[in-house]
Amino acid sequence: MSGINSAFNIARSGLTINSQWSEIVSGNIANADNADYGRRTLSRTSTESGNVLATGVQRAADASLTRMYREELARAMRQDALSTGLTAYTTGLGSLDDPNSPMQLLNQFQTSFDFLFNDPGQTSLQQATLQSAQSLARGLNRVSNNLDTAVGETRQRLASDITETNKLLNQLADLNSKMANTEPGSALYVTLEDQQTASLNRLAEYVDIKVTPSERGMVDVRTMGGARLVEREGAFNLAYDSGTGQLTAGGVDVTPGRTTGVNEGLLAGHVELLNDILPKVRLQIDEFARGLVQTFENADASLGAGDAGLFTDAGGAYDPGALTGLAGRITVNDAVDPSAGGALWRLRDGIGATTSGSQGDSSQIDAFIAALDGPQSFNGSTGLPTGISLSEFGAAMIANQQDARARADKAFENYATSAASVDDARLNAQGVNIDDELQQLLLIEKSYAANAQVISTLSDMLDALLAAT
Repeated sequence: MSGINSAFNIARSGLTINSQWSEIVSGNIANADNADYGRRTLSRTSTESGNVLATGVQRAADASLTRMYREELARAMRQDALSTGLTAYTTGLGSLDDPNSPMQLLNQFQTSFDFLFNDPGQTSLQQATLQSAQSLARGLNRVSNNLDTAVGETRQRLASDITETNKLLNQLADLNSKMANTEPGSALYVTLEDQQTASLNRLAEYVDIKVTPSERGMVDVRTMGGARLVEREGAFNLAYDSGTGQLTAGGVDVTPGRTTGVNEGLLAGHVELLNDILPKVRLQIDEFARGLVQTFENADASLGAGDAGLFTDAGGAYDPGALTGLAGRITVNDAVDPSAGGALWRLRDGIGATTSGSQGDSSQIDAFIAALDGPQSFNGSTGLPTGISLSEFGAAMIANQQDARARADKAFENYATSAASVDDARLNAQGVNIDDELQQLLLIEKSYAANAQVISTLSDMLDALLAAT
């Protein structure tokens, strides 16, 4: 009888294992399309009596591929942030050949002056020159407004992404707490591992991270430079100071470019735009506007000290202390606009002229044209050549800004492709293969049938023994 009891126990343990095994396999199949799910396997052991026992549930994971995926993802998302921040602005800026770009509006304005030089007394040509000047000023206003919009939208995206990042940091700290109090190898434990992986993968979109396993399944998360983001059950929330341009994590400076800084991910892209790229773009368009204003101030013999020329800063002369935002304030002097009480002939005689001069005198127009064609000294902080003409500076400005967006687009495409390739390898290593799982179901079915047959046979034997007594 002891042999029959032992056989019963062995078969029963086999049925129990089959039930647990089938549950694991069914869960794998149900989560085949879940990118954050790690394939489960049931760990088993045999006792001296021959019984089979489950010792825990294991979750497949490839730490190396996961780390590589997060690194490539963070690089891609930084470039995505740069591209997004620049696209709307550069679309409005236009290309070198776009008729509404500052470069083409300047060319049209210069052409109108060339025609006026040949017939300086012709009212229709004076009117055309005024309209070209106004179109140029409005074009710069529009570009400056587009830049203001780009800055505002980038700030909103940064604020939203910081909120989401902090949410993830706190989720990870909470998961650390839960994992520390959960039995390793249990179904709940591996589910928490899935959630931890999902949160870390999502976090990698926002910041480049270094993940270090800690005790009891917990993880410590830091920036690549070593600043703490999550440590045990504590989260070090991020904040951005728009006044200083500083990004901090728990009070520690993690601004891109710092030793401990965040250098990849959406946050790095947003901060780089706000601190470096967009301010340089603003300086470039304001320098273009300054060159235009000062060209006509310096070349106009009719002006006195402090008088505004053809192009003004909201009606006044250029103020070196108020360069920022000049492109958004530049206007054409009312002195040449008949609808504002001015006179068109001042385009020929000079903005400060009090009486109309000779109809055929083109000397002042010639001075304007020469000044536009001549080299100027531009601020070297623009990153563009200096000692060139205004039109050359405008062409370089547009090419530089469009190229910055194109580079970001190309880099995003390359990194996104790389991240997808690594992710495919990662999913192959730890994801679910439906064919393999179906084969396991067949093995489970055969094992179940065998154990069931053993129990049925033992039952028949017992019935026969009882009948014999």
